[in-house]
Amino acid sequence: MFIQKHHFVIPSILLFLCQMAFAHAEIKSLPLVQVKSETAKVKKICTSLKIECSDEASIWKIMASTDSKYYLIDRSLQLVELNKTNHTFKMLNRWNFSLYEHSSKTSPDDDLDSFGTEIFPALYPLNHDKFAVAIVKQYGRAYSGGGKGEHIADFVMLEPNGQYRTALAQIPFYSYEAIRACFSEAQYKTSPHCHDESGSTLSIDFKDIGQPYYQWTLNYTDYNWDAFKAEKFKRIEKRSEVVMPLGKEN
Repeated sequence: MFIQKHHFVIPSILLFLCQMAFAHAEIKSLPLVQVKSETAKVKKICTSLKIECSDEASIWKIMASTDSKYYLIDRSLQLVELNKTNHTFKMLNRWNFSLYEHSSKTSPDDDLDSFGTEIFPALYPLNHDKFAVAIVKQYGRAYSGGGKGEHIADFVMLEPNGQYRTALAQIPFYSYEAIRACFSEAQYKTSPHCHDESGSTLSIDFKDIGQPYYQWTLNYTDYNWDAFKAEKFKRIEKRSEVVMPLGKEN
């Protein structure tokens, strides 16, 4: 009896520990890294798949991934999911965002021009099975010796058969401003920093709270770096906002 009981308890403990490890596994975004390919080679892939691609189309892969899945991203706002077998690409899914109506209609600041829209190369988890991509509207303006920019993201859920829907809209994604403060040769030679700089970057934490979609925490790192001061005097502030993708549809 003692042997049978001991034999039963150990697998139960292992199963419990595995379940706990799975439950507490960190949920992360999946950054994509570009695969080095000549333009002609990418065009050949597009031709074999019978899809139209611009000269700026590129092939990407999930960072550190060893599987056979690849992604084609085009400046025409086309995202193609691919599988590679024996040097041949097969199309698994294709999303065309060229007609997507972005939530950002005008510049956050009146003095910025539209610099277009792009697909940011990363996949953002919405739940165990579904992911979103960031469709980023870019605004900016160049100054003499500096510039300013604002990037606004819509996170769009990828669904089968090329379908998609907006999961989160009008999310500040990235911003920067650099104003030149040095104007003489002497200033450039002696100053540790010749611009007034400021900006903000976004990182996201994901949490499974038992809802249809993960809870997202938007973490912003804001910085201000005054001209004529060393980098150690840069001021950093952090702030966060908790949001639920597709919150009204949960």
